[in-house]
Amino acid sequence: MFKSGVKEEPDGSSPSEGGGVSSSDNIAKSAGTSRLNRILDQPHKNRVSYVPDNENYLERGPEYIQRYKPKHKQTKEEIRNPNDEDEVGKYVAKIVIPELKVDSRSIGGTVKNKKDMIQETLVSVKCRNFELMPDKDAISKSALEYPNQYAKHKRSLGFGGGTKIRNKIKYVLLVRSTNSPLLVPKEKDTSDHKKGYTADSDDEMDDEESYDRMFRSEQEGQDDEGKDEETGKEENEEVSSFPVLVCMSLNPDGTNPDVMKLVELDQLTTVQNISAGGATVLQLVFSDGDTVKLDFAVEENPNVTDAPTASMRKERFVWSLLQIHAMLCTSVVERNSLGSRTNQGSSQKDRLLQPLNVRNLDRAELQYVATVNGFLRDSLALCSLLDRQRDIGSGQHADMRAFEEDEKKDEMDGMAYDMMMGNFSTRVAIYHSADERADAEEVLNATHFEAGIEEEDSAADILASKLQDRMKELEAETCMRLIAWEDEKHYSIVGQNPYERESEDAMSLGNLFRTLDLLDKELETMEVWLHDRAAVIKPLTDDCRDIEEENRCLEQQWKSYEVLSEELRRLLTGVGIPKQSEKVLNNPASALVYSADGSIDIEASESGVDKIHHAGKALKEAMENAKKAGGVHLRAVNERVEQLVKMSSVFCTALAQIIVTVMEQIKSLVMVASDNGKVSKSDTHAMIAKKIRDTQRKFQSSLLGYMKLIEILALLKPVLLEAIRDAYSEMVAEGILMKKRMKGYFQALPGKNAAYLNLISKDLKDYHPIFEHHEQNSTVNATDISYALSELLPVIAREAYFTAALFGLSSKQMDGREKKRNFESAKRSVDHSTQYFRYYIQRTCGIVQDVEDPSQLITPKLKGDPMLSLVASIHLNEAMEQYIDREKKGGDHSLSLAYVRATILGLRKKVDKQWVEWIEEQIEWIKSHPGVPLNGKRAGIFASFARFPTYLDHILLCCREGKPTNYTPDFSSIQVVSYYLQKLAGSLLESLRQCSERETTDQQYAANVMRMENSYHFSQQIKDRGPEISTLFSKQLAKSSAICKQSTDAYLGWMIKREFKALHTLFSQISRIRRDVGDKDVPIHIPRATFVKTLQKESNREVMKEKIATIYARMEKHLSEEGKLLPVAWKALVKVLYEWFGRWEKLSTQCYKHVLEPSAVDVVRLAKQKAGGSAINKQKFTTAIEAIKIANQQNAGKGQGNSGMLMMMGKKKSVVA
Repeated sequence: MFKSGVKEEPDGSSPSEGGGVSSSDNIAKSAGTSRLNRILDQPHKNRVSYVPDNENYLERGPEYIQRYKPKHKQTKEEIRNPNDEDEVGKYVAKIVIPELKVDSRSIGGTVKNKKDMIQETLVSVKCRNFELMPDKDAISKSALEYPNQYAKHKRSLGFGGGTKIRNKIKYVLLVRSTNSPLLVPKEKDTSDHKKGYTADSDDEMDDEESYDRMFRSEQEGQDDEGKDEETGKEENEEVSSFPVLVCMSLNPDGTNPDVMKLVELDQLTTVQNISAGGATVLQLVFSDGDTVKLDFAVEENPNVTDAPTASMRKERFVWSLLQIHAMLCTSVVERNSLGSRTNQGSSQKDRLLQPLNVRNLDRAELQYVATVNGFLRDSLALCSLLDRQRDIGSGQHADMRAFEEDEKKDEMDGMAYDMMMGNFSTRVAIYHSADERADAEEVLNATHFEAGIEEEDSAADILASKLQDRMKELEAETCMRLIAWEDEKHYSIVGQNPYERESEDAMSLGNLFRTLDLLDKELETMEVWLHDRAAVIKPLTDDCRDIEEENRCLEQQWKSYEVLSEELRRLLTGVGIPKQSEKVLNNPASALVYSADGSIDIEASESGVDKIHHAGKALKEAMENAKKAGGVHLRAVNERVEQLVKMSSVFCTALAQIIVTVMEQIKSLVMVASDNGKVSKSDTHAMIAKKIRDTQRKFQSSLLGYMKLIEILALLKPVLLEAIRDAYSEMVAEGILMKKRMKGYFQALPGKNAAYLNLISKDLKDYHPIFEHHEQNSTVNATDISYALSELLPVIAREAYFTAALFGLSSKQMDGREKKRNFESAKRSVDHSTQYFRYYIQRTCGIVQDVEDPSQLITPKLKGDPMLSLVASIHLNEAMEQYIDREKKGGDHSLSLAYVRATILGLRKKVDKQWVEWIEEQIEWIKSHPGVPLNGKRAGIFASFARFPTYLDHILLCCREGKPTNYTPDFSSIQVVSYYLQKLAGSLLESLRQCSERETTDQQYAANVMRMENSYHFSQQIKDRGPEISTLFSKQLAKSSAICKQSTDAYLGWMIKREFKALHTLFSQISRIRRDVGDKDVPIHIPRATFVKTLQKESNREVMKEKIATIYARMEKHLSEEGKLLPVAWKALVKVLYEWFGRWEKLSTQCYKHVLEPSAVDVVRLAKQKAGGSAINKQKFTTAIEAIKIANQQNAGKGQGNSGMLMMMGKKKSVVA
């Protein structure tokens, strides 16, 4: 893409072949290297992409600790480091596993008092996966002490349910319940504490107990002492359950442990190494047919499987499993079985464990691997178990031994080998019946040992010779009995003595017997002679045996040295690097191609990048081989590894310099190609945005060829990636998204980026009740926000995507905590890259906090334009819809979208904060009830109610700027906007309620009039602004409608009761009497004459006309013209009059058989005529006033008469309330 002349040597080769020193010097002196060194010299906390570690709060001072100290105990248990096997083991023993059941065959199984039982983890190993049989119970209920409470225990800890364990950490553990933990000193004088009192507490005993002890008999006292001794003995005796195998999954953040399998280890029958699944798969089979398959390859990446480490993890688990099974299962059961046979004979049938089958595993080789790799040294629990096993085998306590440390280690290894091979004491029962035991006692009692014999070997030799003699005697006796039986059988058949037989073909039985006696004597003589000769040559045979043993040791040493040499050769071969790669590692700059001026040729150096990549991979493989093989403790391997570490440090430093130099050079070439970011006056904002996108695409495409170098640096020394990422963000801020270009873009927008110059807050009281829709100066340049978001947000998203892809910040293999930390790091880097965009977009959105110097602005009223803030929030919300990861692809794409959403949310928080503050101020103004008289009479439409619809019109006008005229934003979907607009409308209704309930407000009619008039005005104004606004204020509309109806009913009722007081009182009494006595008896209480007289006086047609006219005049006086409620209220009054007079007419007819005149229909007709006539008179009156005004303008000298005419018309129009 960027071509430059390549400087060649006279022989035709490029400078990369021998010009490495000068080229590396050029890189070391380049601007990119200077930038990298400057960043590396900065403190870590001052760097751009530094993300503080939330867990390491100790470095933040005591204030941080005090602030973030939890007030309540956490309900969800978690592990600080879920990858630490020891920490997980302690957590499982303390929290996860409930108390296990103690079997009668286990340690202390016959002890009745099982107190102070705790759980103890013997082995904890991390694995990749485990396969369980689906048709078997996951939790063995027979292993739990309280199986019915396990479900409650599981819920109390908040375990994760189900079987989905993907992306979780898996562990396999061996756990037991015991009252004597292995890692706690056993030599504690706890007898007094277990009894419940100390030596000094005798004086505090109760008087009754002392009295009983004083007068008890001596025998009872002795019995009680014996019971106390037995109780203390039982309390001091060790009690332990059989170990259980636990398969557990765990979230990557250390929460929600889930026990997938729990089964007793005494049920284990087979341990098999599965060769088909690789060297890391192990299968365990139990007596009930249950099978558990374990895979110890923890690495999830199939291309980088850590086979040696996984195999070592599997061997460590198998070795620990066999040791624990031998010591805590097989040995314990057989020892208890032997004790029961000794005490009770063969009457009790003991259940022995099934023999453990080990398939495809060499126990001797496994013990050799354990000894070489120090499995016993790393397991304190197994050391304690072997100590206890040694004490049991010798019959002595550990305190009576005084071995040296080396001898103790050798003895431990020997005992571990015996446990592995099954050569432990009480392996099987010696005697299978009482007869065998009696025969053995007879042989031992018949053997006479010399008094001076003390060595075990001599006693064993004597016992062996005695047993051989006894065997010979038994054989001779058996032969004699057979011969005698044959003779007797022959004599009974033939009737002839066998000694007198004369047979030439065969020897008679008598001769055979004599011959056998002779041979027997000769053999005895020969044995005596051989015994004497053996005593003579015993020193020679001992010497030969010693020589053979020494030769065997030398042969074994020779074989060991040969194996060691092969192993050392393999180790050194694994850490070796090809010479060509080593040359590149020593000077990676020599692999690149340089131009005539000493700069790197970007395109021609791609092959050199491949060489550096291969060399780095070779170095990484060599270091991994050294780590996997486990031979770093050898001097030769250790020296080679140290060389590799030094070479890696030098190589990574040079590689970082090359990367930053290449970035700097590409940035310079790209900026030169785009006129160094210059913006002419003729460039539109679309043209400038296109230039920015083109420059970004060229810069990033040129860097793609050098991503391999960053990959190698991430493998070898990821610490340097942070400095390189900071350098990259600085280059983007100085080049692609430089300040000059961003300023030119925003100045090219239609509004010229001038919104921040008019950030004067316009309060609700400043609005006029009638909004002029044609005012152009009332807009807020919303098109600037729309263009900026639509044209530059894709650039920001691409930048975030490339940053994540270039530096590997969105790997799917990471857990949630690492992903969050990487996102914060990427966000800081991209924020620095896009700092000028964020600066100018904040000014465009009217954010006051980012104005350069707010204190020097013209007016102190500057708090940000609330309308601009609201419109910006709406546009930002619409822009966010385009950056939602609906497909959930994950990786770099999701990270880039998440960054854009975070940027938009950051802007929305600021603009929403400014607008919300303005809303709160307007609510306070509304609560002050401006313009409302204290008595509430003739209040009309409140100032706040009159200006709120105008504010809504202003919002719609600003939002429709640059969009169709019928466009209306969906306010209901924007939570902040909808909530605070509804809160503002709710404050209007609340203010109306407070004004109507004030003590100074007239409660006869003024309170109802103001509620009726303002609620009706609010409802009509909201409904007139379209369905979207009506949907937004649906709750407020329903509330205002209810207020209007309630207040209208009360006001109209008051009006009718006032004008028709006598009629209302009369018919109220009739209705009450009728309810009590019935229709016929009403005239008794109210005479007919009185009833008719009252009707003639109060309900004739002329009086009715006057009263209706009075009601209309009073209503016209009470209601204002702005509310436009008079026609509606009069229509409602006519309806109420019809209902009331209809009811009265019915009562008159039923009770007095009198027809009411005028009727309800006539009253309605009179009311309608009054309303129509008033409208006509009002129209005529208005026309007359206009005519008088015209006459006054034409005849200025005759204004006196016209004024008098106007006054006369006013008097004629007025009506006394």
